[in-house]
Amino acid sequence: MLNNYSEQYPLVSALMWTTITVGVYLLSLTVFRLLGRRPAFHPMIFCIAMLAVVLFYAGVTVESYQGDTSLLTWLLGPATVALAVPLYSQIRSLRGNGLGIMLPILIGGAIAPILALAGLYFVPLDSDVKLSLLTKSITSPLAIETSQHIGGIPGLAVVIVIFTGIVGAVFGSITYRIFRVTSPQAQGLALGTVAHAIGTAQGFQMSQKIGAFATIGLCINGVLTAIILPIIFFLIS
Repeated sequence: MLNNYSEQYPLVSALMWTTITVGVYLLSLTVFRLLGRRPAFHPMIFCIAMLAVVLFYAGVTVESYQGDTSLLTWLLGPATVALAVPLYSQIRSLRGNGLGIMLPILIGGAIAPILALAGLYFVPLDSDVKLSLLTKSITSPLAIETSQHIGGIPGLAVVIVIFTGIVGAVFGSITYRIFRVTSPQAQGLALGTVAHAIGTAQGFQMSQKIGAFATIGLCINGVLTAIILPIIFFLIS
């Protein structure tokens, strides 16, 4: 229904959907805070669900919505670069315990895509779908670029990335309680390495220190994955 409106008035449509998206996110964030900042009520869950309902009843296709909100997609890149600030705040910890920080990131970053592929090895899916899963634990901008280089589907990679982040953010705290993981460094590195930006945001909700170490995991794992995956794909293809 509103697709035609988007074609006739592209600037107005872009402004409208960008405003709606930001408004829905702020509403989701308010609900999250009012409900005690519990991981189960993570704002990404409410935001995605509400936007899906709005798009459905407005008759707007995903492609049209993506085009109208391309500014927000573009901002993902600068937002990722801005994570250098909390990363810099922990530069002393990184220097003083480099191997202790790098090793769990390398192991976690390698195990995550391997487990995903192992779980789907006997499932009859196309290879491009399986390759899209390899980028599930890095941020969306890196996942889009990396999936394009290894033969995956960028759009599907983004969906998988968001789903992975939500699962990590929701179940991270529960997992820490079950296995009695109390170190903020370990909690942060795990969230950033496995659940990327959404896990990092959840880390900052838990504490600044956890968020800072999640940023380290997010940045290092994202860069290493973006470099290593195309090389591995080139070698085995």
